[in-house]
Amino acid sequence: VVCYGSSSSKTPEKYLMEARALGYILALRGHVCVNGAGSFGCMAAMNAGAASGNGHIVGVIHEMWVVDGSDWSANVVDAGAHDVFTNPADRDGPIRELLVAGGDDLQERKKLLVKDADALIVLPGGPGTWDELWEMACARQIGLSNLPIVCVNADGYYESFREMLDRAYKDELIKLKPHEILHFEPTAEAAIKWIELQTSQQQQPAVPKLKRRESILSRSASFMAPPVGNWGFNSTKTRWKNGRLILEEASWARWVLTFAAGIAVGALAVGQSSRTKSS
Repeated sequence: VVCYGSSSSKTPEKYLMEARALGYILALRGHVCVNGAGSFGCMAAMNAGAASGNGHIVGVIHEMWVVDGSDWSANVVDAGAHDVFTNPADRDGPIRELLVAGGDDLQERKKLLVKDADALIVLPGGPGTWDELWEMACARQIGLSNLPIVCVNADGYYESFREMLDRAYKDELIKLKPHEILHFEPTAEAAIKWIELQTSQQQQPAVPKLKRRESILSRSASFMAPPVGNWGFNSTKTRWKNGRLILEEASWARWVLTFAAGIAVGALAVGQSSRTKSS
């Protein structure tokens, strides 16, 4: 589950509380918490919550904040990875992964964040959080993604986004209905329950595999096998390989010649039998 949220050290406590709850509940319910690895704001609270629940955490950070491969740059305000990724005491505990993205901008980092994701939860945040949110909302709008997206609308923080979508739909600026692009829940717990429901509905039952019947295939193999050579008029034939049905190019002409030859042999046999009886 990918989680976006603020990285500011001035994030209000009412938002930090929901972030801690989000990380903790994700851990308890066995979900992997993927986030921006921040050491402040909602990201820090989320990582602390996930760590307290002994959860699997994946952090994605840009290389601009890395110095000599291990230390964190002090030139960027509120930069650096949370200590759950760097504390040696945690190395023998639950899984902690830190991915470092490159590039001249944040595009690679954003791609790494959503790679293999099943759902997206958005906590209160600033322009960086909005950028990530609206990029994925746009992907849903134009059909490039079907990731369920839910905003934790703590204290009505995202109410203006809901109103914006309603207005855009009313003015026919978006084709999907607002709730088909973004969903809103008042708490982190409610947001997790919603994504669990959505992902369970998206799962399709496995298609049963057809069992191979050796006796039928062996009897029909001689009839289905085309003669050697290529006479044109390519179409399609099928054959079994390693228990799977394989489609291949074939020639209608070869099938026709084989069939005609069979008819001729049958007719000859019938004629010979008739002459024998008459004599």
